[in-house]
Amino acid sequence: MRITINRSKMLYLLVLAFMGGLCILLVSLFVNGKTYAMHTANRHLHGASAVDSFGSIEDRNGLLLADTKNGKRVYNNDSTIRRAMLQTIGDTSFFISSGVHNTFKSELTGFNMIWGINTAASGAKSNLKLTLDAKLCKTALNALEGQKGAVGVYNYKTGEIIVMVSSPTYDIQNKPYDIDTDKTGTYDGVYLNKLLSGLYVPGSVFKTVTAAAAIDNIPDILTRKFNCSGQYKAADGIIKCMKEHGNLNFEQALNVSCNSVFAQVAIEVGAEKLQKTAQQLGLTESFTVDRVNTAKGSVELSEAGQASLGWAGIGQYTLVLNPVSIMRYMGAIANDGKAVNPFFVDKVVQTDGTVLYKSGSPDTKKLLNVTTTNTLKSLMRSNVKNNYGDSRFKGLELCAKTGTAEVGEEKSPHAWFAGFSQRDDFPYAFVCVVENGGSGIGTAAPVIARVLKEMDKTY
Repeated sequence: MRITINRSKMLYLLVLAFMGGLCILLVSLFVNGKTYAMHTANRHLHGASAVDSFGSIEDRNGLLLADTKNGKRVYNNDSTIRRAMLQTIGDTSFFISSGVHNTFKSELTGFNMIWGINTAASGAKSNLKLTLDAKLCKTALNALEGQKGAVGVYNYKTGEIIVMVSSPTYDIQNKPYDIDTDKTGTYDGVYLNKLLSGLYVPGSVFKTVTAAAAIDNIPDILTRKFNCSGQYKAADGIIKCMKEHGNLNFEQALNVSCNSVFAQVAIEVGAEKLQKTAQQLGLTESFTVDRVNTAKGSVELSEAGQASLGWAGIGQYTLVLNPVSIMRYMGAIANDGKAVNPFFVDKVVQTDGTVLYKSGSPDTKKLLNVTTTNTLKSLMRSNVKNNYGDSRFKGLELCAKTGTAEVGEEKSPHAWFAGFSQRDDFPYAFVCVVENGGSGIGTAAPVIARVLKEMDKTY
């Protein structure tokens, strides 16, 4: 009898353990089922199964960029648009991890807990709408003329990214057979969205950060007189300037991008305050752009001597920054100090009207006080009027800063151009970096000019 009772207890314990395990499994499937189903190890997300279920993708104007027809993934009939949108759309093998094919694959497959990823069974097809203008992205890619780099333009009031282009690229409909074996460097970085994930030496674009630190910490900075003899002698080294600028004030120093003055100013501000300013401006943090975590910039000055600090003040030393972080910072200057987080996916809706995803109100963050913001606006507007020339950007009323970032003696500098339009009816901030492009005003600025002039016709 006792043996029977013990066996019964054991059986009850096994049943309870089984039921407990089943409950844990069901809860896990409910909470994590989407993650499990969308994992890249799931073979049903590749090949025929993937293209059978992926919905359509279109730009802000309704231009079709990708769709599934007769069990095959098809793309826009313009090969340049296909190349311009590659890193945004991504591939169905998910080599481009930041593309919407990967980050929004659950919505594109119409995944739900009842039907799983089989949208044919549920009878609903999804449509993903971007904030990007594909034709303007094409303009940006053409303006790069085959050079590697990134271009971004966004509405600093709403957060909508209008242009997002990364190069090198390839035609997603005709992937090169040698892309993964090429030893020439042609396709280096092709799977990377460089606007969101790239890191570059900033060069003189960083002088806007040094300027912000100076405005906040040196009371007479705008009335101070400086002299540039072609170099600045720090206690432990020399910072060279591109030329001998002579006597000039702070505004003129930014106009001509004087290394001597900005090295001196950076040393006076000090490593701690300059690094803190870069951090406060969001340049060393990662933030999320439609499920993509942006690359963190690095401004580490704790061990910098005077000369190194001087070089940091002009955007050299060990500094690296992310292009979209620079673009957001430019937008904050334009937007009275408030940074609006950028995004590029507007919504995902099924044909039955079910909204799978909708962009909400963009996150905002106060980066600058009003006094600093207004001063930077004035200084950057002066750059364009008194140095770069408004004629290059007719009617756009740009505030901007170029950068020519040294990246080694054997390589040409990276070329930068970043800023914004101060026109109320044209609230756009921008960034362009051309790898080893040389001069910022000679290489990066024409790319932005071409894109913004085309935008100005319709926006």
